[in-house]
Amino acid sequence: MASFDAKRVTPIEWAGIGAGALAFIASLLPWYSYSFDAGVPGFSTSGSLSAWGVGILGWLPVLMLVAAGVIVLLPHLGNAVANATTIWLGLAGGAVVLILIRWLTLPDDGGLGGLAGSGYSSGAGFGLIVGLLAAVASAVAAFLTFQASKKAVPPPAA
Repeated sequence: MASFDAKRVTPIEWAGIGAGALAFIASLLPWYSYSFDAGVPGFSTSGSLSAWGVGILGWLPVLMLVAAGVIVLLPHLGNAVANATTIWLGLAGGAVVLILIRWLTLPDDGGLGGLAGSGYSSGAGFGLIVGLLAAVASAVAAFLTFQASKKAVPPPAA
C-alpha cells in the first residue's frame, strides 16, 4: 500500500474530499423543520428530520458525495480508479439535482395558502442548505478537474 502524502493532493481535490465529509456532517443536521403552535397551552409541537429521515432524496445524495470524496482520495492511497474525474462529476452533479428536487418537494407552508395564520410553519433546515452547498462545491471542483483533464490530453494526430 502506498503511503498517503497530503502535499500531493491538489486544492481542488481537497474540495471534493472535504465536500464529501461536509455532506455527511450536514446529513446529521436538520434538513426539514416544522412547528405548530395553536396558541393554547399544551397544543404546540416542533421537530426536525435529518437527511436520513426525509427519504431517499435526502440520504442518497449524501452517499453520492461521500462516494465522490472516496473516489478522489483513492488514487492518493495507491488505488487507481479508471475515469475517476468523470465519475466524480456524475456523482456530484447528480447529488446537486437530487438535493434541489428534495428541497422543492418538501412540504412547506411558505406563509401562503390555507395554512397562513394557522400557527403551522415548516421548511428546509440548515442541514439541507449546507448539504446543497457541499454538493455545489464538489460539482464545481469536479467540473474544473474535468475541464483540465480534457486540455491535458493532446488531440490525435491527423
